[in-house]
Amino acid sequence: MTRHAKERIGVIGGGSWGATLADHLARKGNDVSLWEFQPAAAESLKKTRTLAFMPQLRLHPSVEVTSDLAEVLSGRAILVSAVPSEHVRATFRAVREKNTLSPGAWVVSVTKGIETDTLKRMSEIIAEEVPPLQGRVAVLSGPSHAEEVAKSIPTAIVSAGPGDLPEKVQALFNSDSLRVYTSDDGVGVELGGAVKNIYAIACGICDGLGLGDNTKAALMTRGLYEMTRLGKACGAQEMTFLGLSGMGDLIVTCMSRHSRNRLLGEKIGQGRTLDQALKEMTMVAEGVRTTKSVHQLAHRIGLEMPIVNQLHLCLYEGKSAGDCVRDLLTRPVTSEMKHLRKEKETFAETL
Repeated sequence: MTRHAKERIGVIGGGSWGATLADHLARKGNDVSLWEFQPAAAESLKKTRTLAFMPQLRLHPSVEVTSDLAEVLSGRAILVSAVPSEHVRATFRAVREKNTLSPGAWVVSVTKGIETDTLKRMSEIIAEEVPPLQGRVAVLSGPSHAEEVAKSIPTAIVSAGPGDLPEKVQALFNSDSLRVYTSDDGVGVELGGAVKNIYAIACGICDGLGLGDNTKAALMTRGLYEMTRLGKACGAQEMTFLGLSGMGDLIVTCMSRHSRNRLLGEKIGQGRTLDQALKEMTMVAEGVRTTKSVHQLAHRIGLEMPIVNQLHLCLYEGKSAGDCVRDLLTRPVTSEMKHLRKEKETFAETL
């Protein structure tokens, strides 16, 4: 495993991804503290060194586990934010109120979501809640199921952010089994990681309905097109969505048995309501909230996103999954290349 200077790191969020990254960073020789919000869960993880829903993880013995947020902040110049998107704002508001943040501290956000109503990305929320972190928030994204990273299965991801943060993140996380690339498009990397979860739910619905690979391939391809258009409208670079945080994350999340978003969609395709499906989930499916956020965002900027629109109708307005698929297929036919050329011309005009 690649070695580097030992760092003191605080990982905020003791779920599957936070615990896996804490383990990974500790195995690279770092001094790592992991914060879990629920005291009982923190105590269990401290004793068993594993998660009930992810037995393949064996947390490195050196990782300190705590439910005291001030403790995980104190004396640690690098923080990894791995809490669910709905809790990021409240968590970093608490970080500000604790007033124990180390001078010059910076954050790596690994949460994939967009806040409902404000429509802000996680890095924006963190910097907004903790002003000293302005310009000090990087993002890390890409096709990376915790279940496989915990077993050191080869994985490639991408870091992005202001200044030299992408290179710092790369040096911090890169190893023999986890390859980290860098990007100068923080907006695109963060949006790609969030929005792909929407299409994973849609692909899961196809699985639940008993449809085939042809259908999922069409959804993924058109989903990538929608993602790219949204990203460009928000100031991201087109090519980012052909990379790890776009196409790469889309493929793994739509196709994998580990994907919680795909699984939730499968349950809905089998006839469960959203509430019923959520109650059966043991981990957070970020695509549920992201569907609402992206639907709001597309409406705000006047962007047509047919798959997002139909999934929003299915999740939040009671439309049946079968009717959503039918209405997508019966939209007026058009030329694929005409639309792609138009998008290419529009993109070229902005260069």
